[in-house]
Amino acid sequence: MSRKGPADELVDEGLFGEIPDHLAHYIDYDAIIGDLDMDHTETEIHGERLSYRCQ
Repeated sequence: MSRKGPADELVDEGLFGEIPDHLAHYIDYDAIIGDLDMDHTETEIHGERLSYRCQ
């Protein structure tokens, strides 16, 4: 991947716990993004990407 997206960042930050290396390639980043699209909005302001939860 050339650019990290919000799903990559959530996994890297440990939201899903510690992911063993031998399982990391099974992560479905598209599914994570689909879940985020249902519940979160992302925008860019002055070059900074912001994500927030819509309730």
